[in-house]
Amino acid sequence: MRGAFALATVMMLGAACAQATQAPATPEQGAVVSATPVVQGPDIVHLQGVRDVRFGTKRADLEPRLDRSRSGCSTQVTGMPQGNLVFAADDRLVMMWFDAPLRTPEGVHTGSSLGDVRAAYPDATVLTAPADSHRFDGLLVTRGDRGYLFLHDGTAVQKAVAGYGEYLSRLFNTGFGAC
Repeated sequence: MRGAFALATVMMLGAACAQATQAPATPEQGAVVSATPVVQGPDIVHLQGVRDVRFGTKRADLEPRLDRSRSGCSTQVTGMPQGNLVFAADDRLVMMWFDAPLRTPEGVHTGSSLGDVRAAYPDATVLTAPADSHRFDGLLVTRGDRGYLFLHDGTAVQKAVAGYGEYLSRLFNTGFGAC
């Protein structure tokens, strides 16, 4: 009798766990479904931004927090040297280049293997750099109007960028936002 009770308990727990881990909505219903769990934390670059730095924010609103010790075209937030901000002509934050330890919720960062990127984002669009150029090939992941661009050498991610999909595509095609 105890064995039957234990077996029934295990089966009920298994069913409950299966229900708890199912996605609440399908892509057709507008939800983004990920094969890996979404991770929270200060080093996670989400499609909204990283920490309290959000895409779409005006430069003037971020100005008090920008690191003034750096010169040139690299705009960074104080205390986050792994992220370089890119602003559009209207001074909105539209992209951010990021290096490890900054990473996506799925764990992808500079240095990640191409296999890990493809496993985390099986629907990524393959972008091929022009022949005889010194540019990296890329994988573009878009979710709505935002996304990630992973530039790679065929083996590992060399550059990672998050932001608005339109600007990520423009970056790959024309070099927008590159110093």
